[in-house]
Amino acid sequence: MKQRTITAVIFAALFTAFFLPAYWFPITAVLMSLIVGSVVIYELIKALKHGGYDPSTSLIVTGCVLSLLILAGGYFLKITAENALALYVMVIGMFTLACGILLPISRKDDAKALENGIATGGTIFYVTFPLFCMNAAMLLLPEECNGWYYMLVGLVAPWISDVFAYLVGVTMGKHKIVPHISPKKTWEGCIGGAFFCALGVMIYSCLVIYKVDKLSMNLIAFAVMTFFMGLLVSVMSQLGDWFASVIKRHVGIKDYGNIFPGHGGMLDRFDSTFFTMPIGLLLAIVAQIFSRGI
Repeated sequence: MKQRTITAVIFAALFTAFFLPAYWFPITAVLMSLIVGSVVIYELIKALKHGGYDPSTSLIVTGCVLSLLILAGGYFLKITAENALALYVMVIGMFTLACGILLPISRKDDAKALENGIATGGTIFYVTFPLFCMNAAMLLLPEECNGWYYMLVGLVAPWISDVFAYLVGVTMGKHKIVPHISPKKTWEGCIGGAFFCALGVMIYSCLVIYKVDKLSMNLIAFAVMTFFMGLLVSVMSQLGDWFASVIKRHVGIKDYGNIFPGHGGMLDRFDSTFFTMPIGLLLAIVAQIFSRGI
């Protein structure tokens, strides 16, 4: 327990050291995403190989580079976040689909070529999509919209959900939700975490984002919208946790690594936020749309 606490404090300090300066210098968020993405890809490839799969490292790297090129192009050509995201989905979407057939074509003697192709494409999208959304929010949103505030929702709100899900689950939890994946998760904890996460996102959004961005939409409507966004964050956070757990069970590992003693690897720390970072960008886009009255 002491080791886990120390590691959690160190992790929080490192996260703050990268993300806080991103308010003034978004490049630090890009640097953080490069570090996190590189380590997560290494951990995923290692985990998949432990489970008997052999994804293509070269195709994964190519997909990641394409994602970075789209982001860089969007920044220097001043493309909107929505258009950059659409371009990402088209290019990376087609590339990940192509991976499903490229490996069967190039690996004639690989009995698992199709599975390895799907694992390759899945790894590319799983890692690059949330990180692309984070950087798009930081770099490509309009000047009057500070993406840092929105991305804080996608990065921090899942921790609120986890904390309250644990507290409610420990005190009131009786009904297991997915015992074959996460034995300690309960319906009571899940609902409690979702409610308090939604409440926290709504309060933060109304007190901070609404004033910072000077949104013209009705405050009550904004509060309702952000409450449901908070519910979505909590649901996706828990789905992200379960998804990573399913992979670990399928390939037969306990943790993705040991970079954080007591907590596992990089993906063990970011599994939930990989599913919630896109919601930060979604919140920003939806808020701007409704504020413009479209």
